[in-house]
Amino acid sequence: MKMNLIAQVTLSFLMGCGPYAPPPDIPPQEPNVVSLAPQNWYIFYSAGVPHNPSADADGAWSFNFPSSVNGGSVGYVQTPFNTTTTPHTMSMTFKVESKAAQYVVLDPSDHLPATLRLFFEQRGDNLRDPNGRWWTYGKFYNLGSQDGDKITLMFPLTSDQWSNVYGQRDQQAFSAALANVGWVGFTCGGQYFAGHGVALSTGSAKFVLIDFFVN
Repeated sequence: MKMNLIAQVTLSFLMGCGPYAPPPDIPPQEPNVVSLAPQNWYIFYSAGVPHNPSADADGAWSFNFPSSVNGGSVGYVQTPFNTTTTPHTMSMTFKVESKAAQYVVLDPSDHLPATLRLFFEQRGDNLRDPNGRWWTYGKFYNLGSQDGDKITLMFPLTSDQWSNVYGQRDQQAFSAALANVGWVGFTCGGQYFAGHGVALSTGSAKFVLIDFFVN
């Protein structure tokens, strides 16, 4: 099932991951290609999960959402990427296999449903520049809404479709970030805070990546 518009809300801002160290400067194995190898994807600003996802027979790789009872959460899932041309589209195909899953959002000022959003990050981002990270503007997948289905999120890489850390759309800043992209992937959060973390209060849920491309 393809879903170009998952949900749309008015966001005053999208915060990132808080006072953490920026991601390391890891070059991709080759330009213009998003690796699907699990060892080339990293789970950052999270707890109770491995640093990298695991290979999965149903897709490229997978990880299990951790329990909030044990202090677990998933924030950012990303892979190094750079391009020698101007990309036009970002797309991810995935499924979430869950059983009696009850998702929770980690930020007490956010609220359910828990969400998953595509994002990209400039190379050398210091986590303080509001234009260092960009998310699909007001468009995301609500975890639990179609768990079990194959979902495709596909968005044009145009400034009207993406917003920065504070939910602002800026054509010049967006173009500069896209020209210096260093990471692509997705984040987990609530309805307002894109990457502040998601966990499970009960049940189980496994995210399975099937495909991810930027072209």
